[in-house]
Amino acid sequence: MTLKRLPNVQTICIATLIVLLAFGSLSAQEQTVGLFKYDTSAYEGYTLFAPLRSTTTHLIDIYGRSVHSWEASFPPGNSVYLLENGHLLRPSRPSLGGGGLIQEIDWDGTVLWEFTYFDSTVRQHHDVERLPNGNVLILAWKYKTMEEAIAFGRDTTLLPDSALWPEHIVEVQPTGPTTGEIVWEWHLWDHLIQDYDDTKDNYGVVAEHPELVDINFALTGNADWIHANAVDYNP
Repeated sequence: MTLKRLPNVQTICIATLIVLLAFGSLSAQEQTVGLFKYDTSAYEGYTLFAPLRSTTTHLIDIYGRSVHSWEASFPPGNSVYLLENGHLLRPSRPSLGGGGLIQEIDWDGTVLWEFTYFDSTVRQHHDVERLPNGNVLILAWKYKTMEEAIAFGRDTTLLPDSALWPEHIVEVQPTGPTTGEIVWEWHLWDHLIQDYDDTKDNYGVVAEHPELVDINFALTGNADWIHANAVDYNP
């Protein structure tokens, strides 16, 4: 009965303590970090990973031992790559959202290049790709207003956020330690079709145009209606 008269936070803390005491001996025997399982058929290489809620990037060997780590100012946004020269190519998210800051970091942690692709109308998210010519492909969102979406035949019932953020890709050529030039870009917005509004120029039979994307294809009506996760280069 005493617990019922305590504030909620105290009640939760006491209840948690009771659970920990009851199962402490069991929990102490359970492994929580490190190598959980090793199989001789596993690839004898290294694993690079950047936990989403951490600012540290880790390189470990097949036995789970730390080989190297890099510290950064922000969490990843979201991929990370170890380049052939030993440098790290790592997008990060300096604020809420998918990402926005792409950095190349050497083995010792020095930032050699960084490029910001984030403002009120665009935002890098999820993935980047280093090209053989040294340029970087960036996967990003592009802001479209509700009026722009309707003008392209978007079903008005699929606009609860009053906007759309379709995908686009830019190729950036590094030009300095903190600069880059967009030398090529591709926008999903240029490849749309719809069968909702026959007054629009992109009206057509969706099934007859597999090279186009239905602007009303949507698992939900959210503004982030495509949500790509990766970009790659096919020579």
